[in-house]
Amino acid sequence: MQEDWEIAHAFEVTGTPSALVVQLDGTIGSPVVGGSEAISALLSRAVEEPFQLPVFPAAQGEPRPNCGKVHPTNHDVQQAMPAGPKVGKPAPSIKLPDLNGGTVELGDFRGEKTLVLFWNPGYGFCQQMLPELKEWEVSPPEEAAKLLVVSAGTEEANEAMELSSPVVLDQRFSIGRAFGAGVTPSAVLIDEEGKISSEVAVGAQAVLALAKAEKTGAS
Repeated sequence: MQEDWEIAHAFEVTGTPSALVVQLDGTIGSPVVGGSEAISALLSRAVEEPFQLPVFPAAQGEPRPNCGKVHPTNHDVQQAMPAGPKVGKPAPSIKLPDLNGGTVELGDFRGEKTLVLFWNPGYGFCQQMLPELKEWEVSPPEEAAKLLVVSAGTEEANEAMELSSPVVLDQRFSIGRAFGAGVTPSAVLIDEEGKISSEVAVGAQAVLALAKAEKTGAS
């Protein structure tokens, strides 16, 4: 029994239920995931391939204290994610309730580049990147992709973020899995024709890099 979240804090866990894989050599074998479905998926992968999971730091490219020495690339992270459509293939459909009682579909963004962001307002890494994400919203250049936030959490928690972009609720994270995203924050770019135009970016740094690359017109 931990006395006051000291073990959870050491693993940078911000809520329960959460879990991660520790490999036989004592190194971290997965990112921290939250929620019953994400934990079940992580357990299934661990049982199926108990010694094949890559070593993950706390966030993309950032070391976690007392963990493995491997610093993964975004490609490494994606190897542990659910399989999603490849670049150039049609994006899975999205039809989810928004915070205003309406319904938002991915088709509503047809003709515009769209950054689909998979989010959880209760997750620490999402909270850490929120200020920079809001800055990105305030002053996007003309060539910036539109932002669509696919989020878990309560309606109240999502409203409290005060994002100006559309936020839709996906409590079961079914849309994230359909796109090949297994954790939050993650993001993927959709082109004007509704096709996947990037690999899934995992972690705050990779998501913001993807967004900023699109802002400047980089591919």
